[in-house]
Amino acid sequence: MALVIAFPLINAVITSFQDQRTIGSPAEFVGFDTYAKVLGDSAFWEALGRSGIWLVVNMIVQTILAFATALLLQRSTRWSRAARTWIVLPWVIPTVAVAVVWQWMLNSNYGIVTQLFRGIGIDLGSPFGDSAVALIAVILVNSWHWFPLSAVVIYGALATVPGEVLEAAKMDGAGAWRTFWAVTFPLLQPVLFALALVGSLWSFNVLDTIYLITGGGPVGSTTTMPVYVYDTAFSAFRSSQAAAASVLTVIVLGIAALLFVRFARPKEDS
Repeated sequence: MALVIAFPLINAVITSFQDQRTIGSPAEFVGFDTYAKVLGDSAFWEALGRSGIWLVVNMIVQTILAFATALLLQRSTRWSRAARTWIVLPWVIPTVAVAVVWQWMLNSNYGIVTQLFRGIGIDLGSPFGDSAVALIAVILVNSWHWFPLSAVVIYGALATVPGEVLEAAKMDGAGAWRTFWAVTFPLLQPVLFALALVGSLWSFNVLDTIYLITGGGPVGSTTTMPVYVYDTAFSAFRSSQAAAASVLTVIVLGIAALLFVRFARPKEDS
């Protein structure tokens, strides 16, 4: 198992110190020259910044959607019981289908969503073709695709909150909001911490959704780090620079994960 994990990482590090163009072609050792080229490329920093926006906005949108859905699923209504089955549909739909469906629904000429908004006097234009809003549009599609997974996890965590604790809070006069904030939320912190850490790292590395919908465009407005690395390796044929960008990304993610664990880890008495 260690070999399976370590070999690609070590191979990427070795490649990043070479001047290889296409994968598998002869290459010479050039030291840190490749890293200097990557760090001097403004597109690298722009892609890293977009990935930061992508990660934070995805986490916020998916958390809000997941929490709201999980709380609704907890209710003992007919709708809630039925929704526990079909709410996972967006999650199980293949990414290719998600991309095609949303490109159709948001098409500026015949998309059903754009037509509905046009009917109430709002012109959405072409969300995926407008560089000002393309990144946000793809983030919303990605959040719609993946929020059911978080909702199911949070719903499961809510089911573990002891009923007698909630009943005691109610007898003490606590309202619904105070009970949630003072009792339920602290009990969920370990699950939310793990979900945020794993989900953020997962979300950062999303490539298929972006590439299938916009291909990184228009004018690079949706080129995040995975898209930048892919294009550098397979469009520009600069394998070593792609490897160097990948290594730098791993370092950035490692530092971000350590800071998250250091400052966001639930306290023992929570």
